Amino acid sequence: MIRNILVAAIALAALSAGPQAQAQSGASDANWQFRCPAAGTVVEPSNGAALRFRGEDTSQPGSCMMSGNQARLMGYWRVSEGFYRAAGPRLAGAFANGVNLASARPIEFSYFGTSLTFDSIVLDERWTAEAGGSVTTPAGTFNTVRVDRYFVVRGSAFQFTESVWFDRATNVPVRAVVDHRNFIQAPSLVNWVANEITRPQTASR
Repeated sequence: MIRNILVAAIALAALSAGPQAQAQSGASDANWQFRCPAAGTVVEPSNGAALRFRGEDTSQPGSCMMSGNQARLMGYWRVSEGFYRAAGPRLAGAFANGVNLASARPIEFSYFGTSLTFDSIVLDERWTAEAGGSVTTPAGTFNTVRVDRYFVVRGSAFQFTESVWFDRATNVPVRAVVDHRNFIQAPSLVNWVANEITRPQTASR
């Protein structure tokens, strides 16, 4: 009977743990809730374009303000892209509210775009999230969540998969890999790893 009480108490503690505690509890915990990295955090990726975080976009939880007063979904994807106009708030809300990585359903949506020859096209996207395991880069070793973005131009061979790994403890992106299955690749779709991560200094008392 004592054993049953202890088991019940442990289960209750796990259910009542806050999102921050859940996010830092390790790979065995399937729950993940995105919050923007602390203002002043800088990620130096191997492709040379630094990600400088300025805090959360208060108008849209799940999006972060970056240097130059630019907002990015989860501090990575530019909100000026067509996918964000189609489903940005839905994506941001889903990750900001928290997802169960073991059972989360894909987020799927379609929207219209324009081809290089100015023809109207339909774009299909599917976003998923799952535990990314341990990832080692020059900046360190991280327990991660992997977010996959599947993109295809309907009726064509133009498609890619973009995978981004986020550190569970700080929510900074630490790695990106793009599987591009055509000859034309957008300049924003690059492979990189975090060479260095600078965190804001805590004022001493």
